[in-house]
Formats: sequence, C-alpha cells, structure tokens
Amino acid sequence: MSSSNIVLVLGGVRSGKSRFGQDLAHELGGNDLLFVATAESRDDEMALRIQRHQQDRPATWTTLEQPLGVGDAIAAMTNAPAVILLDCLTLLVSNILLKHHDDFSAAEAGVRAEVASLVAAVQHHSATLVVVSGEVGMGVVPESSLGRQFRDLLGWANQALARHASATYLMVAGLAVNVTQIASTVEQAASSVAFRSAKVAPEDAAFAERKATIASTQAEGPNR
Repeated sequence: MSSSNIVLVLGGVRSGKSRFGQDLAHELGGNDLLFVATAESRDDEMALRIQRHQQDRPATWTTLEQPLGVGDAIAAMTNAPAVILLDCLTLLVSNILLKHHDDFSAAEAGVRAEVASLVAAVQHHSATLVVVSGEVGMGVVPESSLGRQFRDLLGWANQALARHASATYLMVAGLAVNVTQIASTVEQAASSVAFRSAKVAPEDAAFAERKATIASTQAEGPNR
C-alpha cells in the first residue's frame, strides 16, 4: 500500500505520456501547479523539443528548471503548490548517469538518492506528484554500454517509484492503462496458479482413467 500521493505515467516515445501527465496534473491542480522540467538544451533538436513543451503548457503554471537534485529543490520550497508535475524522470536519470558516466556505482547511488528525495519531498509538503517517465525496457538491447546502463537505471527508478505510487499508468497509443488496478502481488499470482492446478488435476486423472479403459478394451479385441 502506497503512503505517498504519487502518480507515475509511463510510456514509449510518442505514446502520449506527456500530454496525459499535463492533462491529469491540470485536472488535479488547475493553475496552481508547479512544473518541474529536467531537460537541458544540449543541441538544436532538444532546444526545439523544449520550446514545443513550453508552448503546450499553460503560462500560468510555475516552472522550475531543475536537471538535477529535484527532490531537494522541492523540499526546500517554502510554499509548494498542491500539485507538482515532473516531466520527465527519463532525462533526470540520464543527467545523473552523464554526471557519473565513468562510475556506474556512483550513478546508481545517485538515482536511488534522487528517488528517495522525491518521495520524501512529496510527503513533506503533502503534495500530489505526477511523474512522467519513459518505458525503455521493451525494445532491443542497447548497443552501447552507456545505453544499457541507462536502460537498467531507468528501469529500476520506474520500479521504485511505482512501489510508492498510488497509481501507475502505462500509455499505449494515447490511451492510459491503469496497471495498478490490474497488477497482482506474488502471493496473488501463486494463489491463482494453485487454484488452477487444483481444478486441472481431477480432469487429468479422469482423462488418464479413460485412456486406460480404452487401451484395455483394445487389448481384449473385438470378441469381448
């Protein structure tokens, strides 16, 4: 059971995750909302994407440009809005990895610390945090070592936040699937398997008995 009011929105590229995250945050907080942007303008393409996202969100929202240390920055605010939208966790993890590109252990520790500080900040302010993040574990294995490290770190961060989230949505072609509602615990899965096995076992026994009867009849021949 989650103790934090966190909503995690996952999805692949162009799945509609940012749009859903923005619409959900706006529905929850209206114009009293803090938008936390983690992107850095490293090239022309990224600059264009940032500009597009800026145009898409309401001008009345407060924006915090924070590529690193998001949890600490939110915790340090004196009057944090009731709803905070973080878009996105994907780039936050990427920024941490690039900062420690030659030390994966340090990058892993940095991601763990960031997730912990995010959860603590939300609890401190009693705020609702909507987190947009990429789902990068369903495609091909990245060719580079750095790419594989990024995939692993983001996958872990998504899992960690999902454990704290009150709801986790997976975006598919612009449609939001509430995976928290359909998820099962290990105990529930084991119970389901045991129940199905119990139902199948008598059927298997009856089938085996019928096979034995047929075999016996065939062995005795037609003059029985």
